[in-house]
Amino acid sequence: MSSDPVSSGPPSSVASVAATLDLDRDLDPDFARDPLSHPPSSGSGASQTPSRLVSPRTAARVRRWLGRLLLFVPTIAIVAVDLGKRRERLLGFEGQDLAFYLLSVLVGFLLWSSLLAVATRRRGFARWPVRVILVLAALLLVGGQIYSFGRYQAYVNHRAVLVGTSFLPSVGQQLWFDRWSFARVLLPCLALALVLPFSGTMLAPLRKRSRGWLCLDVALVAVLTAAFVSPERGAEQGQPPDVMYVSALGQLARAHWDHNETVERVHPGPRTPEPVPPLVAKPAIKRNVIMLVTESVRAQSICLDYETNCKWTPFSNEAAKDRIPLTQMRALDSTTAISLAIMWGGLLPTESREKLHSAPILWEYAHAAGLETAYYTSQNLLFGNSGTWLEGTPWTRHISATMLDPEATYETGADDGKLVDWALADLSSLKEPYLAVVHLSNTHFPYKVDPEHMPFTPQEEATGPGYENEILNRYQDAIYLQDIAVGRFVDGLKKRSDAARTVLVYVSDHGEQMREKGAVGHTGTLYDPEIRIPFWVNAPAGTLTAAEEKHLRELHETPVTSLDVFPTMMDLLGLWDAPPIASFKTHIPGQSLLRGGSPTDRGVVFTNCTELWACAFKNWGAVRGSKKLIANQGDRSWNCYDVKTDPEENNPLDLAACGDLLPMAEKTMGGRPF
Repeated sequence: MSSDPVSSGPPSSVASVAATLDLDRDLDPDFARDPLSHPPSSGSGASQTPSRLVSPRTAARVRRWLGRLLLFVPTIAIVAVDLGKRRERLLGFEGQDLAFYLLSVLVGFLLWSSLLAVATRRRGFARWPVRVILVLAALLLVGGQIYSFGRYQAYVNHRAVLVGTSFLPSVGQQLWFDRWSFARVLLPCLALALVLPFSGTMLAPLRKRSRGWLCLDVALVAVLTAAFVSPERGAEQGQPPDVMYVSALGQLARAHWDHNETVERVHPGPRTPEPVPPLVAKPAIKRNVIMLVTESVRAQSICLDYETNCKWTPFSNEAAKDRIPLTQMRALDSTTAISLAIMWGGLLPTESREKLHSAPILWEYAHAAGLETAYYTSQNLLFGNSGTWLEGTPWTRHISATMLDPEATYETGADDGKLVDWALADLSSLKEPYLAVVHLSNTHFPYKVDPEHMPFTPQEEATGPGYENEILNRYQDAIYLQDIAVGRFVDGLKKRSDAARTVLVYVSDHGEQMREKGAVGHTGTLYDPEIRIPFWVNAPAGTLTAAEEKHLRELHETPVTSLDVFPTMMDLLGLWDAPPIASFKTHIPGQSLLRGGSPTDRGVVFTNCTELWACAFKNWGAVRGSKKLIANQGDRSWNCYDVKTDPEENNPLDLAACGDLLPMAEKTMGGRPF
């Protein structure tokens, strides 16, 4: 006797099949249109229907809720990462700052959830470009930001984007040099961007096309909101990293659209120096002056005083045994362009852009006195617009990186060894007394090394967390390699016929942080690793007066700043007392180190944010003697240190200990950086 498989089956089987049909209708839009395309299986319902722990409808509801929860995953993950990296900073937000951060989180959620919902569709062309957008957004808005924070202890914001777009070749080279660290950050973000849409498609795909278009509209509104609502409405770095990046791109677009002058103030422009009247050089002793400037070398990574067993810089240590070091010299910044403007022009970094571009610099004063001059540099003058700023300088002799090597990179330039050999040979072309500046470059990141001269190992180009020792070793190896060239230069000077009449001044533009305060590199903070710089004078007997030498030696452990470098160079040349430069000196606050330097009780402002050079990350402060007040955009408050008793800057003092440095810094810089 035949039987009907549906009517003869138990009621529970009928319900089970019906539930399955309903579930298929929920999950598959084609089933709803054509149920016959999914016919039930033949045979006994009792024998064909497996037992279930939960009903199909319940399972469908669970999948739908899991699919909805999936939309929260990107935002939850981003906020969790942000809390892990700057918990104290975020928990310190109050009032408007907290509200702005939370609203930014909401905007980010609308963006990610809308895109992810569209990416879960099983049909429709839009899902593919949206999936690509999701991957790119995960890499740039999240992965790139995590990498930036690991390197600089700050996310890329609108200022950083403005600066970065002016140095795209340099940014590209940096990322290539640090590619493994960069890749390690990007891969988890890439994996999540691929897995989430797939998971959503399996759990609860977006079925209605109309809802897909609505989601895209919401995503567009979220992007426009993030891009064009000013980030200044909240705290500095007061957004989650993804929204901060979108905001940065929006502010960059607005600045270009509005022809905002800040676009032009990212880096130095062409100078129009005021003419220097004719001068007569009257040095205390007739002498040649050579200034040897290095790049990113911090005081703690070389032998300042002579040491019998110097491991860091053994070649200059032996070649200049009788040097006179100043161990407490600090730059007023940690940015090359600002540092060089201070040491070559003498002005405060807080002067106006107009003044910084119109003030004469060292070579122009020397030229006005009829002295022959030279500028030998392994720096690539395309980097940071340096060549534009120096254009028209009246050098007698000149060579730069691209003249030595057409393939010189932006960061490390041409080979320092080639440069010093060129300079040693070319100095003979200068008529005495002369001024020469020899400017080295290879100790800039990624730090040029030579496998034959690498005493510090293991070393890597990677700067990410976990590579602290390796990148420090690479940095020290670069200094060691450069020191071979410095030692050869000093030895070469001794062999010249004018050796007994030549004074050498050695100084670095700024220092370099090696994660002592969380970051790698410079420009991001004003902690001592980034601003305490080496300075020494190598003066053969008879090239300094007894008083000049006495003053230098008395400053061995006295806190001094780079403001005093320019007056010292002018004093060595015999131009500091020239009456015609009196009007220029009214804007030059430093004093010659040959005469004791500036008073230690005078306060001076530190900053990496000037009108000559835009800062990617806000940081400034002030110093008086050994008391130092600093802060950056990642701080919650000002930090006061006494670098004499706390050279590692680990124990901040009560702000009262820094006296009036706080109002000085805030008044000069127009507020606080955080």
